[in-house]
Amino acid sequence: MIFKVLIVDDDYINRHLLVSLLKKELYQIETIESVDGEDALQKCKEHSDLQLILLDIEMPNMDGSDFLRLYKKDEKTSQVPVIAISSNDLRKKEIISFGANAFLQKPITEKKLIAAIREVQN
Repeated sequence: MIFKVLIVDDDYINRHLLVSLLKKELYQIETIESVDGEDALQKCKEHSDLQLILLDIEMPNMDGSDFLRLYKKDEKTSQVPVIAISSNDLRKKEIISFGANAFLQKPITEKKLIAAIREVQN
Protein backbone atom coordinates (compact mmCIF):
# COMPACT_ATOMS: atom_id res chain seq x y z
CA MET A 1 0.00 0.00 0.00
CA ILE A 2 1.26 3.47 -0.86
CA PHE A 3 1.22 6.11 1.89
CA LYS A 4 -0.07 9.39 0.41
CA VAL A 5 1.08 12.63 2.06
CA LEU A 6 0.34 16.28 1.33
CA ILE A 7 3.24 18.58 2.23
CA VAL A 8 2.24 22.22 2.65
CA ASP A 9 5.09 24.72 2.93
CA ASP A 10 5.94 27.88 1.02
CA ASP A 11 9.66 27.07 1.16
CA TYR A 12 10.90 24.64 -1.51
CA ILE A 13 13.87 23.55 0.61
CA ASN A 14 11.64 22.65 3.55
CA ARG A 15 9.31 20.65 1.28
CA HIS A 16 12.27 18.85 -0.27
CA LEU A 17 13.68 18.04 3.18
CA LEU A 18 10.37 16.56 4.33
CA VAL A 19 10.06 14.48 1.15
CA SER A 20 13.62 13.17 1.64
CA LEU A 21 12.98 12.25 5.27
CA LEU A 22 9.74 10.48 4.41
CA LYS A 23 11.19 8.53 1.51
CA LYS A 24 14.13 7.44 3.62
CA GLU A 25 11.88 5.97 6.30
CA LEU A 26 8.67 5.06 4.45
CA TYR A 27 9.50 3.22 1.25
CA GLN A 28 6.15 3.22 -0.54
CA ILE A 29 5.14 6.86 -0.42
CA GLU A 30 3.53 9.37 -2.72
CA THR A 31 3.93 13.04 -1.89
CA ILE A 32 1.90 15.95 -3.14
CA GLU A 33 3.33 19.41 -2.58
CA SER A 34 1.54 22.66 -1.94
CA VAL A 35 2.85 26.21 -1.45
CA ASP A 36 0.15 27.69 0.80
CA GLY A 37 -3.14 26.96 2.54
CA GLU A 38 -5.31 27.97 -0.39
CA ASP A 39 -3.49 25.65 -2.77
CA ALA A 40 -3.59 22.92 -0.11
CA LEU A 41 -7.39 23.12 0.19
CA GLN A 42 -7.63 22.60 -3.58
CA LYS A 43 -5.20 19.65 -3.46
CA CYS A 44 -7.28 18.07 -0.67
CA LYS A 45 -10.32 18.19 -2.97
CA GLU A 46 -8.33 16.66 -5.84
CA HIS A 47 -6.81 13.87 -3.70
CA SER A 48 -9.50 12.33 -1.52
CA ASP A 49 -7.20 9.43 -0.61
CA LEU A 50 -4.69 11.45 1.44
CA GLN A 51 -3.46 9.74 4.58
CA LEU A 52 -1.50 12.58 6.19
CA ILE A 53 -0.96 16.33 5.90
CA LEU A 54 2.29 17.98 6.97
CA LEU A 55 1.42 21.64 7.40
CA ASP A 56 3.71 24.63 7.84
CA ILE A 57 2.02 27.39 9.84
CA GLU A 58 3.78 30.57 8.68
CA MET A 59 3.01 31.02 4.98
CA PRO A 60 1.91 33.89 2.72
CA ASN A 61 -1.61 34.11 1.24
CA MET A 62 -3.39 31.61 3.50
CA ASP A 63 -1.37 30.44 6.50
CA GLY A 64 -1.61 27.10 8.26
CA SER A 65 -4.04 28.19 10.96
CA ASP A 66 -6.51 29.55 8.38
CA PHE A 67 -6.14 26.33 6.39
CA LEU A 68 -6.91 24.25 9.49
CA ARG A 69 -10.04 26.22 10.34
CA LEU A 70 -11.44 25.76 6.83
CA TYR A 71 -10.23 22.20 6.35
CA LYS A 72 -11.64 20.89 9.61
CA LYS A 73 -15.10 22.28 8.73
CA ASP A 74 -15.36 19.82 5.81
CA GLU A 75 -16.54 16.52 7.30
CA LYS A 76 -15.58 14.58 4.16
CA THR A 77 -11.87 15.32 4.48
CA SER A 78 -11.32 16.39 8.06
CA GLN A 79 -10.50 12.88 9.24
CA VAL A 80 -7.02 12.98 7.66
CA PRO A 81 -4.42 13.60 10.40
CA VAL A 82 -2.57 16.91 10.28
CA ILE A 83 0.91 17.44 11.72
CA ALA A 84 1.56 21.16 12.08
CA ILE A 85 5.12 22.43 11.76
CA SER A 86 6.33 25.82 12.96
CA SER A 87 9.40 27.59 14.24
CA ASN A 88 7.14 29.40 16.71
CA ASP A 89 6.38 27.12 19.66
CA LEU A 90 4.13 29.81 21.17
CA ARG A 91 1.39 28.97 18.65
CA LYS A 92 1.22 25.29 19.62
CA LYS A 93 -1.95 25.51 21.76
CA GLU A 94 -3.69 27.65 19.16
CA ILE A 95 -2.85 25.27 16.33
CA ILE A 96 -3.93 22.18 18.27
CA SER A 97 -7.21 23.94 19.14
CA PHE A 98 -7.81 24.48 15.40
CA GLY A 99 -7.62 20.73 14.84
CA ALA A 100 -3.99 19.73 14.26
CA ASN A 101 -3.30 16.21 15.54
CA ALA A 102 0.32 16.95 16.40
CA PHE A 103 2.78 19.84 16.46
CA LEU A 104 6.47 19.80 15.59
CA GLN A 105 8.84 22.68 16.13
CA LYS A 106 11.46 23.44 13.49
CA PRO A 107 14.10 22.30 12.86
CA ILE A 108 12.56 18.91 12.13
CA THR A 109 14.53 15.74 12.72
CA GLU A 110 13.84 12.40 11.11
CA LYS A 111 13.26 10.81 14.52
CA LYS A 112 10.69 13.45 15.62
CA LEU A 113 8.89 13.35 12.29
CA ILE A 114 8.52 9.58 12.18
CA ALA A 115 7.46 9.45 15.86
CA ALA A 116 4.76 12.06 15.18
CA ILE A 117 3.53 10.17 12.11
CA ARG A 118 3.27 6.93 14.07
CA GLU A 119 1.45 8.72 16.87
CA VAL A 120 -1.23 10.25 14.66
CA GLN A 121 -1.71 7.07 12.62
CA ASN A 122 -2.65 5.00 15.70
